[in-house]
Amino acid sequence: MPPKDTRRQDLTWSWACSTGHPATDQALDAAAQAAWPYAVLCAWTYLNDRDSAHDLMDHAVQNAADYLERHPGRPVQKLTARIKSVLRRRAKQLTAKRGRELSHGSLADLEQMYSERPEIEQRIYAYEVLAQLSPFANSIVHWRWLEYSWREIAKELGMDHTAVRRAYFRELESVVRSLSRPGASPQ
Repeated sequence: MPPKDTRRQDLTWSWACSTGHPATDQALDAAAQAAWPYAVLCAWTYLNDRDSAHDLMDHAVQNAADYLERHPGRPVQKLTARIKSVLRRRAKQLTAKRGRELSHGSLADLEQMYSERPEIEQRIYAYEVLAQLSPFANSIVHWRWLEYSWREIAKELGMDHTAVRRAYFRELESVVRSLSRPGASPQ
């Protein structure tokens, strides 16, 4: 479930392109405004990244503008439907391109727990967690820091990528659980 954002999204449609015809531009802008909440939903649902909604919308609006050049005079509802279709399709393409290797589980929980702390405290907590990890998990942290994918890491280890990812998250979860117990001290 996406987090509740109390701030109102600033609706500056800087990505809306101009077709050169004011009526067409108004229709395109109205369709883009109507599709914006769906762009945020697709970005969160498929990519787990609200900020990528702008990139998705860039692509969808450009596609709709090209469509309007070929088929002028289309109603706003038709443009909105086209933009939503392109948003969903592009989000799915980007998800497939990423290989569905999104952070989840305990690492995301850890990030949420400590994201509101000052930076120095975050570093201390990170060092505590890393000190508790096995050499196997520390090597995975190092590879992930260097932006290796789970598949590339698994290839280096001669294992299946899902097994590597599960083992890593299982160990990380147990370390976080042991550190979060009241009165628990690092071993």
